[in-house]
Amino acid sequence: MRIALSILPFALMAAPALARQGAPADPAGPPAANRGSSAAGEFVTGVEYQEGEYFTGERVEILTVQNEARLRLGRTTFSASLPWHRIEAPANVIGGGGIFGLPIIVDPTQPTTRARRSGIGDLRLGVAQALPSVAGMELTLSGQVKLPTASATRGIGTGETDVAVGAELARSFGPVTPFVSVAYTMPGDPEAYDLRDSLSARGGVSLQLGRSLRGNLSYGVAQGVSPQVPDERQVSMGLNASVSRSLSLGLYGNAGLSNGAPDVAAGVSLGFRIF
Repeated sequence: MRIALSILPFALMAAPALARQGAPADPAGPPAANRGSSAAGEFVTGVEYQEGEYFTGERVEILTVQNEARLRLGRTTFSASLPWHRIEAPANVIGGGGIFGLPIIVDPTQPTTRARRSGIGDLRLGVAQALPSVAGMELTLSGQVKLPTASATRGIGTGETDVAVGAELARSFGPVTPFVSVAYTMPGDPEAYDLRDSLSARGGVSLQLGRSLRGNLSYGVAQGVSPQVPDERQVSMGLNASVSRSLSLGLYGNAGLSNGAPDVAAGVSLGFRIF
């Protein structure tokens, strides 16, 4: 069992391209590592902290407790995730937007005074299909729906349903697996402010560092879904260790390279194999 640790650390889908809205899956171990004919179920929980200004001129801090369930049936993986957020930021900053799940939505109808709010985030349901390999190339197609379970009045979510689709291509060369992914997010249409579709891409390499240890390094970009916030650019690295057959531990960190990304982000996750 492996845990998603990357630029989209708590992805709800089985493909890293959509990994923390972004999705999915197991950036620390590309699709090829997760494919098989047997069924498997796991539960992942973890904590993440991220901080940045996101072009607002004010500090934005978000603490997230993520809970995700995954079910793999052969080459198909289903996932469901429901986080809890604590947001400290200006009142016009809305949490949970963008392909990386970042607080990049600025509501111009809200005041800019700093406020703290917390609560359940949006429910995300995902599915990913790993296709048969061709000449050693592994292709995974994925889709995700974000349902508006987070409070829009408290600025934890947009109150709208979002849809995202993505694909990831990977090929292993011994312990080294380069990968590239793309995703397209179609946000809902809130009445108070405008959102736009977002195209994102990510590329990197996954390394098998030992029998039970895998690391990854990646670079990702994403168009901002809010016209008020610049595009996102991040670099990420993570480690995933199998503690036992049914338990895994993940650590990761992100660094923002643009005003639309967090300055820093870090997290830890635990994965429990159910069957």
